[in-house]
Amino acid sequence: MRPSSRSRAVAICGFLVVALLTLRGEVNSADAAHSDAAVPPPGTKITYANWQQYKQFMPPAMQALFAGQYFWKMPADVQLEVGPTVPMPLPPAYLADTEKNASRVTLRKLPDAGYIPQGYVTGIPFPNPLSQSALAPYAIFYDLYYHYNPRLQHSIFCNYSGDSYGNFTASGQVDVVYSQLTHLSDPAMPTTIPTSGDYFFAKYLQQIAPEQGKYTTSLDLTYEDITKLDDIYSYLPSSRRPIRSSDAARCAPLQNSDFTWEDAALGPPGFPQQFEIKYLGEQRILAMVHAEAAALKQCGASTQLPSDYYYPAEKGVLPWGKPSLGKWELRDVYVIEMSRLPAFRNGYCYSRRVLYIDKGTFMPLAIELYDPQGALFKFITQLWTPMPIPSGGSVLGTNGPQAGYSINFLDKHVSIALTQTSCYNTSCQPQYLDARQYASPEGLMKINQ
Repeated sequence: MRPSSRSRAVAICGFLVVALLTLRGEVNSADAAHSDAAVPPPGTKITYANWQQYKQFMPPAMQALFAGQYFWKMPADVQLEVGPTVPMPLPPAYLADTEKNASRVTLRKLPDAGYIPQGYVTGIPFPNPLSQSALAPYAIFYDLYYHYNPRLQHSIFCNYSGDSYGNFTASGQVDVVYSQLTHLSDPAMPTTIPTSGDYFFAKYLQQIAPEQGKYTTSLDLTYEDITKLDDIYSYLPSSRRPIRSSDAARCAPLQNSDFTWEDAALGPPGFPQQFEIKYLGEQRILAMVHAEAAALKQCGASTQLPSDYYYPAEKGVLPWGKPSLGKWELRDVYVIEMSRLPAFRNGYCYSRRVLYIDKGTFMPLAIELYDPQGALFKFITQLWTPMPIPSGGSVLGTNGPQAGYSINFLDKHVSIALTQTSCYNTSCQPQYLDARQYASPEGLMKINQ
């Protein structure tokens, strides 16, 4: 065969292979998305008229909101204005700890379960997660699990709920205190805060309005030992004592919202060793991570979000952010999928979760959750703004300035948590640093005293 004939044959074979892979769904559509012609430049306004041109930069659940596949859809006059991608440097101490400690961290296989990190101290466990080859999805997950959190995050959230009948109401205000108690990278803090329970992280949520629900409190305590089950407590004012919840509580609605305890940490579920994790690739997605800070500090009227920044709620229409809320950025993400290993699937709330993890901050920019039958159940996303850390750098806080959405497709319900105030570490009032009050069951006994 002459060289020219061989070249034509190779080209034909290559075309057939691509065609076959396309039919099998094995060509990464993100490859086409990364061509310069497809990238929306700053100033682009994405609407119903042109959204399909840019859908490759949206997770499937967000595409479904534009396509009207489910009950919830975008407002008819929605506009997503694209802005430049703005870097978010992580705190210097966290990066210094990464350089010092990352080489010590390995992944260890547990008998009859998945992988857990070994040798982790502080910083990013796996700063180059794809170098872990077959274990790369687990490395990405633990980078998410141990993403930078300050010692203290305190916010007051105004919560809203919408249902299938078109009702959209304020469902209360919640005082939220998140405490990281070990693996800290804050110069003014020790690496570990001594506690009676060897806890890694505590999530404390106390309802402060309306009056009839005041003092109702939930507390989730995550152990430093990643293989131990969280302790979950509830405090009901009528009983004046804390009640320890069962394991099933992690799948129950959290204070009558569409969030659960498995959703409250924005990504990492409890018992990570019980999951199989798959790497689905890298992608660029649109995210709002520099929202107008002023818009995240007001709760609006009793039944609506602030009208200057959000579209009004209607039956089946999300009260989504207006262009005045902020610009959308193209962010590079790792995409991983988590499913419970067969031995641990029975009774769990989700068949799988797909996480879109920002490569710069290791924060989840979007989460898709599927019910036990495999149907799309929820879409969780945040309209965020970074908050400066007192010791330097900035962060998208798990409990920071945001409008957090949990869009429930199956139950035709939506929950939105809008920050009213936020502070980190020493910028907060000193009492919130008290681990006995906000990071232990002991603190629940002090409510109403």
